[in-house]
Amino acid sequence: MNNKRVLGFIIVIAAFAAGMAIREISRSSANPCAGCQDADPCCGSDTDHGSDLEGQDAHDDCAASCSEGQPENLEAATCEHQIRIIDCDNCRYEAGVVKITDSLSNALIQTGLVEDIERKTVLKFTGQVQLDRTRTVDVVSTGSGRVEQVSKLLGERVDKGDVLAVIHSADLGQVKADYLEVQANLDLTQATFNREKELYEEKITSQADYLKALNEMKAAQASYAAADRRLRLFGLGTEQIAGIKDEKENGEFASLILRAPQAGTIIAQDISVGKMVETRESLFTITDLSNLWVWCDIYEKDLATLHEPFEQGQSLNAVVQVNAFAGSMFEGVVDLVGNLMDENTRTVKIRVQVKNPENKLRPGMFAEVAVMIPGQGHITAVPRNAVMSDAGNFFVFRHLKDDLWIRNDVIPGQNQGGFVEILKGVSKADRIITGGAFMLKSEVLKEKMGAGCAH
Repeated sequence: MNNKRVLGFIIVIAAFAAGMAIREISRSSANPCAGCQDADPCCGSDTDHGSDLEGQDAHDDCAASCSEGQPENLEAATCEHQIRIIDCDNCRYEAGVVKITDSLSNALIQTGLVEDIERKTVLKFTGQVQLDRTRTVDVVSTGSGRVEQVSKLLGERVDKGDVLAVIHSADLGQVKADYLEVQANLDLTQATFNREKELYEEKITSQADYLKALNEMKAAQASYAAADRRLRLFGLGTEQIAGIKDEKENGEFASLILRAPQAGTIIAQDISVGKMVETRESLFTITDLSNLWVWCDIYEKDLATLHEPFEQGQSLNAVVQVNAFAGSMFEGVVDLVGNLMDENTRTVKIRVQVKNPENKLRPGMFAEVAVMIPGQGHITAVPRNAVMSDAGNFFVFRHLKDDLWIRNDVIPGQNQGGFVEILKGVSKADRIITGGAFMLKSEVLKEKMGAGCAH
């Protein structure tokens, strides 16, 4: 009895399922878009599909009208609010269209054109960031003595001529005393010569006395010039030398002022108040960090590719990246290819001069370097910051019209320094967003972007 009840229940369920299937088939035959309305509501239930064949064609046209990157279709497509989808503040994002206000565009968004650039061969190396030795100086004292004052400290930026420290130096005091002595002697010998000259011209004194006074004045002038040069070796200028007499009264006679020989950043310091210093000690190291070197090792197989254009004087541009600032690219140029090969590693050194305007790069960092070798032909390319990615798809934001921009899928090729080759998706002279595109790919907009205008 129980078995009969179970069997009857199964038969009822099967009959119900068969009825639902027949109903679905009938509905699909009457409306080819019924199955896609949830996925693509632009194919509305009020669309007149006509015959089966015409209905299928209408469905294809309707689906195409909501596809991204088709401006002519988007212009005509409407959303569930019965207005054009690009005009609907609630639905345009779902078709990949974004409206950018003037205030946002001027403040945070940068635009540019798809470019046609020269194709280049890219060689990739690893390297290490180091100081530019031509912009690095060690500051030493020109006289021994005791440190009285330290005005600048490690890590501070200085301008040329800034006071770094003050040293009480007996050496400088002695040179200044010698200068005052020879200056007094020069004044005396000049006065004597002038008197002897007048007497000689009046035939009152002999020629021998006149010549003796002349020789003594010339000797005094030579001693004065030597004393002046010694003072300048201590870093004194013309105005400071002229004021030496006054220093005898204000207690600065033996004060040796240590000044910055160039602008830059203090990266090393070995000085403190009270320390006795000598002329052979480096007290400060100052460097200009706005330009650095990146040394790379290249293997023999890459040397030939690099050697010919370098020897021909072609500019070999490079792009440097470091892990600390993965999203930043630092522009540089290869300015030296080594003449010796390391016998152990079988590599040759190359040097890249790299700009560091924001002081992000630090000497000692490991870096990845891409060197661009000029090649043949041209490619369509966009700035690397213009290309966004989402779920494995790459896209840019292309200008649609007025203040509307559309998400445009692209197929990227090789990186070309600061540019990316575009194999398909945009054309030369298309206007795209080159800076700030990440804002349009924020989490809020990302939830709304998609195919169709479903809610």
